[in-house]
Amino acid sequence: MLTRRACLIGGAAAALPYTAAAAAAIDTNFDPSSPLPHKDAFFPFEGTYLNSASQHPLSRGGRRAINDYLDYKTFSSQSDFSNLAIRQLIMENYAKLIGADTDEICFVQSTTVGENLILKALEIPAIPGRVVTDELHFIGSLPTYSELAKHGMDVVNVRASEDGSIDLDKFEAAINSKTRLVSVSLVSTINGHQHDLKRLCEIAHAEGAYVYADVIHAAGSTPFNVRDSGVDFCSAAAYKWLMAEMGLGFMYVRKDRLAEIKRPWFGHNQLKRMRPLGFPNPQAGEKITDYEHLDSALGHFAMGTQANIIASQLGFSLDYLLKVGVERIQAYRQPLIDRLQDALPPLGYAPITPRNSGTALVSFRHDGNAEALRKRMNSEKITISVSAHHFRVSPSVFNDMDDIERLIHALS
Repeated sequence: MLTRRACLIGGAAAALPYTAAAAAAIDTNFDPSSPLPHKDAFFPFEGTYLNSASQHPLSRGGRRAINDYLDYKTFSSQSDFSNLAIRQLIMENYAKLIGADTDEICFVQSTTVGENLILKALEIPAIPGRVVTDELHFIGSLPTYSELAKHGMDVVNVRASEDGSIDLDKFEAAINSKTRLVSVSLVSTINGHQHDLKRLCEIAHAEGAYVYADVIHAAGSTPFNVRDSGVDFCSAAAYKWLMAEMGLGFMYVRKDRLAEIKRPWFGHNQLKRMRPLGFPNPQAGEKITDYEHLDSALGHFAMGTQANIIASQLGFSLDYLLKVGVERIQAYRQPLIDRLQDALPPLGYAPITPRNSGTALVSFRHDGNAEALRKRMNSEKITISVSAHHFRVSPSVFNDMDDIERLIHALS
């Protein structure tokens, strides 16, 4: 079974730091505006790695960012890795990446945590109604919606077509006035199919429903803009195309939705101000504390501290992605994907990714012997993601056409 952690994972991830001086100190020799591929931005590794959709390899800049953070923790660095400094810069850069405002962004532990927080904020399943999702959503989320059905929600799973696409007419037929939430992966982890998120939001909003999108396979790899799409909520972890490590991610909440949803949990990081009134105040009264919540995503969803060592990687990687440009990454990558779509079907591997897809993931059926395919890839030192009925290839900024040709030759 294919999961976000499964199938021949190849390493940790990328990242740049917080002040301009610190950024310059981390990687003075690499220019993000240089032509792709950016092989020199990453550590050399043995073999051919075409599995960045499982986990992105560690970059040189990301490693140096971690070292700089560790120097900060041993009081031997002038860089500022305090909670406030990290939160401010990282959230600003992620907001720029997806077209949001900074106050619409908060940290979450993972994509799944963000999705579950939205369910709680919408009081699902306590308030009944319909939830519409599809079978190309993250497979780890599908049991969540099965459990919601057991708790009384009317859950509709839209099915995929044979070519790996999902016609939005199927969503339009499933979404009605009782629908409370439409939950999808903007880019499917199974095959890279990308929804027309703007049209999906138009359909859902016309019936009064909200839309949540898992954007872990879009943020950093495939252009999208939350404002243009109209999506209400989305989340993404950092360890894939944001080029950092597991344990930290982002959630976006449209600011005009905050007044319509419930705060799902409570914590002091949600507060705009807090004033203790109790002990040891000699004039302590009945009230122990006086406080006010932030009017932002943080004010609704923040809880506890963030993983600052991962945030140090994001300091590098978000800056890198903004300077390279997601559109340029997509344009460079597309001929690699097209070559696979041309070469593999004649070899007996039927594509299950729509031909017009512009994402970083492309998947094909195999003969059903997954173990034999894994052994063949291992013998050729090629890393892809192999599942029971298909395999998935996901090139990144360090891959080139030679990598693609090695895979084609190995599959011949």
